[in-house]
Amino acid sequence: MITDVDDLYFRWLMDLLGAERGAFKRLCSMLHNNTFTRSVGNDSNRSAEGIRLRRRFMSDYSDANISPRKTNSFLEQECSWLEMLIALSEALDFLYDGGVQERLLELVDNLGLSKILFSPDDRYDEVDQELVDMATTRVDYNLFDADGHGGLFPLKTSNHPDQREVEIWEQHAAYFREKLEGVVWTSIN
Repeated sequence: MITDVDDLYFRWLMDLLGAERGAFKRLCSMLHNNTFTRSVGNDSNRSAEGIRLRRRFMSDYSDANISPRKTNSFLEQECSWLEMLIALSEALDFLYDGGVQERLLELVDNLGLSKILFSPDDRYDEVDQELVDMATTRVDYNLFDADGHGGLFPLKTSNHPDQREVEIWEQHAAYFREKLEGVVWTSIN
């Protein structure tokens, strides 16, 4: 009988991302320690999509003989930042391609956390965890700039609504609209 569902689940999440580098796994672990709590507009959908990953995991491990008591507790936990970011990255990859890991790394960079990826793989640093805590708190409590800087989707121009007042899905739309501006779309028939 499997006793450490959380560890097995984290390994499954890392497999989804193709995470092989130690520093990337370390950052993911730190993000997984933080609960996603932003509640602007329909941001609860971001939580629901993150939690839905657990159901996929349970489906993948349906033959693993996991205790129902542990399963219920596991499924009732709040959405972590890592879960939200993976689910969001999957949706963004579906819309814009580039790969789930690449999309997640872009979001991590937008949050100002990419410097953690250059730390030694085997260390745990309270300073790095504090950076993750500050970045996630900035988004959860709308403490980033009106143009999205310090958040998930920083904008180049200020001709958008205050990004602190719109849900993450609207922030992403403005971000990618700016990013793809001028890109010529062609279709192959």
